[in-house]
Amino acid sequence: MGIIIGERINSSRKRIGEAVRGRDAGRIVKEARSQALAGATHIDVNAGVNPDSELDDMLWLIDVVQGAVDKPLSIDSANPGVVASVLPKVKQAPVINSISGEANRIEGMLDIVVKNRGPVVVLCMDDRGLPEDVKGRVDAAAAVRERLNSAGFPDDLIFFDPLIRPVSTNPDQVAVILDAVRAIRKEFPDAHLVCGMSNISYGLPNRSFLNRAFLTMAIEAGMDSFVLDPTEPGIMANYHATRALLGLDEYCMEYISRSREGLA
Repeated sequence: MGIIIGERINSSRKRIGEAVRGRDAGRIVKEARSQALAGATHIDVNAGVNPDSELDDMLWLIDVVQGAVDKPLSIDSANPGVVASVLPKVKQAPVINSISGEANRIEGMLDIVVKNRGPVVVLCMDDRGLPEDVKGRVDAAAAVRERLNSAGFPDDLIFFDPLIRPVSTNPDQVAVILDAVRAIRKEFPDAHLVCGMSNISYGLPNRSFLNRAFLTMAIEAGMDSFVLDPTEPGIMANYHATRALLGLDEYCMEYISRSREGLA
């Protein structure tokens, strides 16, 4: 079973950035609760827009969100010092978002990830950058997995992110990503696959149509987890309906349960 990470509490968003700077807990509480109600299993917290205050901002966000909802967090930071400093304040084992094959990133994060013993997002890239093809993504995933496994970290806590580019500027992006998902799923069947789903529609009108279409295609290819806005109309209905139709939801129990709760 995969996870749904609610993406809305990110300080790069104007209103969230303003709320963080002004310590407007009410707005953050509203965002956390709306995402939890919509079906997020984890709530992402990102305070990286201002590196000088990232640690203080992240600690504040963690305190506010944990006081608002009983959901695990996704600690979204590229700064190992920030991640290590905030983990003792986190009540439930969080997702660490993220690690990659880039030398400075894996060296800084590896010990933190292993000690956390919770899920980790692994970006399928290395010091050469984001691979253009499927093989490059699989190779990058394999290299990070080997380091994690060597440290005793299991595959079932690894969430590979094949890194989506906008289809508006990369017309072949969907085919490459779906092939990469299939290849990674075949190579590492016990691991998970995750993506920042809304990246696919960046720069295009009516983004929700594209997001929902891609979500269905990605689930069929083998992706089981998503970083998304669960409050986007129709997106969680699409998620549960697709899982039911593909036989991933035994006896459609999740779909039935969510429908009774007002799935929309």
